[in-house]
Amino acid sequence: MARPKKIASLVKDDKKTCTAANKWSRLRRIEFIDFRLCVDGKINRADLVSFFNISVPQASLDLSYYRELVEKAKPSRTNLIYDKHLKVYVRADDFIPIFPNRCSPETFFSDLKMVSTNQLDADRCFFGFTPDVGVASLHNPRRIVSPEIMCNLIDAMRAHLVLHIVYSSVSSNKKDDYLIAPHSFGFNGLRWHVRAYCYDSHTYKDYVLTRIVSTEKPRTAAPSDRFPDPIGNGFKEIGTGGKDDKDWNEIVVFKLKANPALDEGSRRGIEMDYGIEKDGILEYEVKKALGFYALRNLMVAKEFKALPDYERHLVLINEDEVYEKLGLNNKK
Repeated sequence: MARPKKIASLVKDDKKTCTAANKWSRLRRIEFIDFRLCVDGKINRADLVSFFNISVPQASLDLSYYRELVEKAKPSRTNLIYDKHLKVYVRADDFIPIFPNRCSPETFFSDLKMVSTNQLDADRCFFGFTPDVGVASLHNPRRIVSPEIMCNLIDAMRAHLVLHIVYSSVSSNKKDDYLIAPHSFGFNGLRWHVRAYCYDSHTYKDYVLTRIVSTEKPRTAAPSDRFPDPIGNGFKEIGTGGKDDKDWNEIVVFKLKANPALDEGSRRGIEMDYGIEKDGILEYEVKKALGFYALRNLMVAKEFKALPDYERHLVLINEDEVYEKLGLNNKK
C-alpha cells in the first residue's frame, strides 16, 4: 500500500530541517505510533515521552498529527481510539498501518529475533510488549568485529583501496597476512564474510569477518593484478574490483520443489512454508560465489540424499545444471 501524500510531504519537510538530529525525528515518532498500535494494540503519550525524551505537549501534538494523517489517507480510517477507562489510545477495528513495511510480519519477526539474541539496541527497538522467544541456532556474540576493522573494510570498498589484513584460518595454526581488495559483504546464513580479491592467491576469496584479527588503514588505490601466467609464458593481468568478480556477478537459479517422496499433506505444508503453489516450483536466485552455502543451507547438496525423506523438505530438480555452473563434481 502506498504511503499517503501527507507522509511524503512530511519526509520532504523534515529534510529541510537545519538540525541534523531533527531531520527525521518527527517521521520516526509517527512510525513509532504506527508500530505500537499495530503490534501492542495501544499507545499513550508516556510511551512517546519515555522513548524519544520529548515533552508531554509534543507527544500530544504527534498523536493529533497521526490522527490527521490517517483521516486524510486512502482509504480514510480511524486507526486509534481513546479509551477513557484505560486512559490510552487503542487500535481501532479499521486499523491499516500507514507504514506497512515497518509493521509487516517480516520486519516484526526479524526485529524479534534480533531482540531475543541481543542484537538490537534499545534505542532502535520499537517493541513495547515483547513475546518470549526461543532460538535453536547459534549466533555470534556482539561486537566481535571491531569498529576499526569494519570501518577500514568499508573505506577500502568505497574507494577501491588495497588493505593488509591479518587472518586466522581454521585450517592453519598460524595467523596469515594477506593483501586484499574488498568489494562486498556476504552472509552465508550463519556468518558474515567479506568478498575480496586476494593478491597473494591471485583470485577472489571469502574471509570470515570474525577471523580477521587486524587491518591496516587503507590508503593506496587497488591496482589490477599482474603475475606470471601459469599456463602461458608471459604475464596475466586481471581486474580486482567487484565488477571483475565473475562468480560474484553471475547468478545461478536453483529450481526447488517439495520432496515428492513425502505424502501429499507434508508436501503441501512445505509448499506453504516457502510460498510455493501446489505442486509448483520455486526459482531461487543466488550468486555463484554463494552457491555452495545455499546448497548446504537448503539441504539439497548431494550428501544430504543419505538422510531420511522426512528430513529433506526440498529437492533440487535442476541439480546437474547447478552443479555444473558451480564447478562441482556431480557424479553419483
